[in-house]
Amino acid sequence: MAKNLKTPDMNLPMWFDGQNINEALFCEEFLHERRIIFANGAFFTPDGRVTDDLPLRGEIYDKLKFCAVNNIPRKITNILEVLKLEAQVPDFPPEQDRIHLSNGTLLLDGTFTEGRPAIVRSRLPVAYNPNAPAPEIWQNFLDGLLHAEDIPTLQEFIGYCLIPSNKGQRMMVIKGNGGEGKSQIGAVLSSIFGTNMKDGSIGKISENRFARADLEHILLCVDDDMRMEALRQTNYVKSIVTAQGKMDLERKGKQSYQ
Repeated sequence: MAKNLKTPDMNLPMWFDGQNINEALFCEEFLHERRIIFANGAFFTPDGRVTDDLPLRGEIYDKLKFCAVNNIPRKITNILEVLKLEAQVPDFPPEQDRIHLSNGTLLLDGTFTEGRPAIVRSRLPVAYNPNAPAPEIWQNFLDGLLHAEDIPTLQEFIGYCLIPSNKGQRMMVIKGNGGEGKSQIGAVLSSIFGTNMKDGSIGKISENRFARADLEHILLCVDDDMRMEALRQTNYVKSIVTAQGKMDLERKGKQSYQ
């Protein structure tokens, strides 16, 4: 009896044979269409680090939904794991001489290049405009909050936070009475940094060994309401502020890593 051979459908993608999905071939095609790498435990794109993989899962689902396969959510999870291997690069060091913005890249020498052609570790959700008028509302706010001689210090510190470097080995503490408006500085910085900033607790960072891993890939951590009592230990906070090499981080249920 002759075998019943199935004629392949030439309209099907190379990673789908009509019944099964070849995850490796899918990832290879996906990376040809999408600029993305996997390094230091995270995906990175021209928009910066992928902090929420739901949009990425949505892109994969759009390519899979015509396939008559069972349990697509699990298949998407498997594809993401294979994608980590396919898109992995040995290292992705931070670039300390430039700031990536929504409309281009600003070098520290003042040179600005429009566009987002490269994959970057972080990109701020604000546009660079060299002809922008002076921020009068912000300046008036600072005039009412700080002494005149302290305003340049705050401005310099914010500029320091824009680049992925801690060569300055500095953290800033702003002390004052309640209701003065100090929290508004954090709100403004959140708008500038987006997902590159974390609202956290200095006390939790020093006492909880898992909290420090949440600062990985983060440019700025803001504690909006520090406790008044002294920290029981300061070595972890000091190491974050001053370290120029890798640190030992630990996540729940996983081996610590550098």
